[in-house]
Amino acid sequence: MREDFDYDDDFAHNDYDDEEEDDDFGMTFEEDLYLMIREKLRDTIQEFKGRYPAAMKKLESAVSSFKVNVKNTDDAKFYPLAAKLLSEHIKPLAQEYEEVQEIYDNMQTDITRFKNQRAHGFEGDLYLSE
Repeated sequence: MREDFDYDDDFAHNDYDDEEEDDDFGMTFEEDLYLMIREKLRDTIQEFKGRYPAAMKKLESAVSSFKVNVKNTDDAKFYPLAAKLLSEHIKPLAQEYEEVQEIYDNMQTDITRFKNQRAHGFEGDLYLSE
């Protein structure tokens, strides 16, 4: 057993501040939010492919074919526009499949955060519930 243990001395190297931790690698809020939306959408599709094969296959195809080409714009304008266009791109499938409608509705909750950063986004990791 170690007898010369001093809590303050031994853990002094671990004096980081969680609030100050910068783990966004220089991303803007808008870029980070857009990438989170895309990730939740991708993860939702992967998770529910087996349960709703037709809906998820069409949604996956729509998402993978989605492209945005907006020149001369900054992140604050580009990412909200890209998220809005992505949601409009999948909206026709929402009318066809109730699962995609739920995904679309939950995604809208996160998209509103572009206008109000303090708004509560969608709480789950996936846009579709079990």
